[in-house]
Amino acid sequence: MAHCGNKAVRSQESMPSASKIRNTRVQPTPAKSLAYVVRESTRARHVRLRISVYDASLMVVVPEGFDRRRIPEVLEEKWSWIARTRKRIAQHREQAEPDSPGDLPQRIHLRALGEERRVEYHAEPLSHTLVVEKPDRTLVVRGNVGDTAACKRALCSWVSRKARAELVPWLLSASKEQRLPVSRVQVRGQQTRWGSCSLQKTISINRKLLFLPPPLVEQVFIHELCHTVRLDHSRRFWALVRKRAPRCQDLEEELRTAWRYLPAWMDGNGMQRGRANLTE
Repeated sequence: MAHCGNKAVRSQESMPSASKIRNTRVQPTPAKSLAYVVRESTRARHVRLRISVYDASLMVVVPEGFDRRRIPEVLEEKWSWIARTRKRIAQHREQAEPDSPGDLPQRIHLRALGEERRVEYHAEPLSHTLVVEKPDRTLVVRGNVGDTAACKRALCSWVSRKARAELVPWLLSASKEQRLPVSRVQVRGQQTRWGSCSLQKTISINRKLLFLPPPLVEQVFIHELCHTVRLDHSRRFWALVRKRAPRCQDLEEELRTAWRYLPAWMDGNGMQRGRANLTE
């Protein structure tokens, strides 16, 4: 099944598969005292630099047989981009959710809906941990609340249910408004995509869109709906997107770093920040 998707961050044309890359140990760079990881890719045609938006670590992707003694020279040439990108990542991280990956949330902010939920934890002798929403919109996590992983799974299940209740009708409404019909809508927990569209016009949307501002959610919807017409990222595709979303260029750029809106407790249950990269 062919798929085209709106990635959380834009990378080069295709990410080399794990079977086609080889890792080497971290090496110090004399030129700028940088540390980096080298990956050799059978698909790469020239050197690519990737910086993780999670920890700003640097990866150098090289073609098979590339002379690695030339890497310091490449880093010298790209130093301005490296420094500028790392500075931008640091600025975005200051705006990110303050909780650490190991923390359980006390509040959940659903920016897409303009809503907030207070979270309570009630220890109860239940066979499994679950989340119940009270009439006042308080979320109650019930069960073995001492099991952090179980609590996170329960909260992620609630997010999925909320996404199906709110995001699916929103997308179907956009489909009708844009006159771009879809055959089916799924809610998933993709690790590297905000959404995707199949050849059969099935659109899969990431439950974490609930944490993004409405304009970014709408841009993902328009992007995927346009894939029902053109299942590629050609000039004709982008012309179609621009016709329906004049601000698409700015919004697509912001989507590259929209991970900063995600709460840290979701990291182990969907989009992993460490897998998101900015590419030169």
